[in-house]
Amino acid sequence: MSNAEPKGVHGMLVLGEETVYLSHLPMFMAPHDFQVLLEVTLKNETGDAQQAYAADRRMTGTAIYTLEPEAFHISDLVADGERPRITSFTGTLFRGHFERGGTKILDRVTVEVDHVIHFRQLDHRALRPAALTYLAFGKRSELFLSHLITAPPDFDHLIAVQQVRSVSSAMLTDNILRTGRSLAIVGRVDRPEDRLQEGDQVAASFLNNGSDGVDLRFVMGREFYVEEGELATRGHSH
Repeated sequence: MSNAEPKGVHGMLVLGEETVYLSHLPMFMAPHDFQVLLEVTLKNETGDAQQAYAADRRMTGTAIYTLEPEAFHISDLVADGERPRITSFTGTLFRGHFERGGTKILDRVTVEVDHVIHFRQLDHRALRPAALTYLAFGKRSELFLSHLITAPPDFDHLIAVQQVRSVSSAMLTDNILRTGRSLAIVGRVDRPEDRLQEGDQVAASFLNNGSDGVDLRFVMGREFYVEEGELATRGHSH
């Protein structure tokens, strides 16, 4: 894939404190037409990049942290044979959005990719699901939902889960969260105005689980990111 795909500066939203996660900031145009969730470790020359990031987040209370990586082929993150072509890349860490006045806090950060949670090239012809759909990732102690992006116009949205409770026999374990499992939010349409909000109490079901019943109940936590403009059309650019 990467032979035809041009290199790009693939901006990433940075989430998590106990474990660090990256969410690619996508658009419906090459080479940015990928929805990607990564579990990573941050390092620099002094080795304290991850601790410095977490300390800065706790101190400032800022929601948005982003990484501006050096240009690379994003499809090299997934295996094309026995192993991915790359398992690490470098970039600059910002408090705020690096394209919208963010503050540089760490330069020359090495991102070691520990696990690819979700990797999918967007298809502008894809059918939007009827129900509001999210990808669950993280760990039970630090759990996030990322809106499943399908076709334009769409929206990117990441929000934390404050509480989760299993209703059926289906459990949201750490192993399941490593797969970025898809969840349908009961009673909500897949559109920006129906997105999950801080404090919402909602029911959800696992997609492709053979049942239309409720599997989980959530109390939503902090909203970290929402973006509609860059996913409004197929040809939008930064």
